This record gives sequence, structure tokens and C-alpha cells, in this order.
Amino acid sequence: MITHHKGTMLPSKNAENLRNYGKYDERGSIGIGAMIVFIALILVAAVASTVIIKTAEELQDRAEKTGDDTRDQISGKLLVTDVYVATDADADNDIDTMAVIAKLASGSDATLPTAMTYMVVCNDGGFATDVQDLADANGNAVTPGGTAIADTTTLASGELFRFTVTLTNCDGAAIVGASLPLTLNVEGGGDTRVDLEIESVAVGAKLI
Repeated sequence: MITHHKGTMLPSKNAENLRNYGKYDERGSIGIGAMIVFIALILVAAVASTVIIKTAEELQDRAEKTGDDTRDQISGKLLVTDVYVATDADADNDIDTMAVIAKLASGSDATLPTAMTYMVVCNDGGFATDVQDLADANGNAVTPGGTAIADTTTLASGELFRFTVTLTNCDGAAIVGASLPLTLNVEGGGDTRVDLEIESVAVGAKLI
């Protein structure tokens, strides 16, 4: 015999399932939100790492370029070993041409004479300059023995050669007691400055 208790109801299986479903749904929503935050953090980290890597590469490139430029300025330059009076053609007590003996600094790349330039600055009643490259057409670069160096012949590091500085605009300033700055430039390299002290204008007189 089955006895029914009046006023007492057993929990419905469907109601329990609904409550559990609500819990699962809430947990699922929290999990999806956490996943979205996690993905967003990954994206932010990826973007940040890309920026950091790009910045590091740019800094490395700049450092390498600075190092190369510094090396070129140190090694890619001319070293002057001697300067002396070559001619005073008009015998007017000033220097018309000077002979310069020089060489490329250690570590310099082989360089064409046309990539080398000299400049003399003076005040001969006004600012004046004499600028010329060492091209063969100017009769400039020669070996110590006097053989002309062709424009297509490269000069190696440490190889001595001689060239002539012609004072066209500054000859009047190249007198006894004067000081003339001579600047030598190698294309893509550095500058060399030598102050020429004129104590005599006689041919062969040393100027450094």
C-alpha cells in the first residue's frame, strides 16, 4: 500500500536540471570572458614585442653605421709626411707651387687619385681658396720616383706618393712669415689638416 503525504512535494528532476544549467551557463560566460582577456593580452604582447624588435634592429643599424662612419673617418684619410716649396716661377718672393708627399692611413681602402682633393684657404686681400683633385689631367699624383699615376690606378694603404699644390689664388699670401692651412680630403673618408708655416720661399724649403 502506497501512502501519500499531503502537502509534501519531492523536488522535480527538471527543476534541478534547470538550476544546474544556470550554474553551468554562468561558468561558461566567465570562461569566455577570461579567454577574450587572455587573447587580448597575447595580441598586446605580440604588438609590443614587434615594436621592441623593430626598435632594437634600428638601433643596431644606427650603431653599425656610426661605427662604419667612424672607421672611414679614421682610416680613410691621408697622412702627410712632407711638404716643401716646389717653384717660385715668377721670383716675386711668394710660393707658386708646393710638393706634398703623403700616403693613405692604415686600414684605408684602395683609392683612386680622383677621389682625393686638396684645398688651401688664404686671405690675399680677401677670402680665397685653391681647390683641386689629384686627377692625371692636373698633372698631380706621381710616385716618389716621378712616374705619373693614372686616374684608373688605385693607391693602396701606406703607399707613398707625391702631388703638387698649385697656388693660383693664394700665391700672393704664400710669403715668408705666413701660415696657410692645407686640407686634404678623401671621398667617403675623413679630412686631414696641416698648417704650413712659411719660413722661406726658396725651392726645397720645408713647410712642415
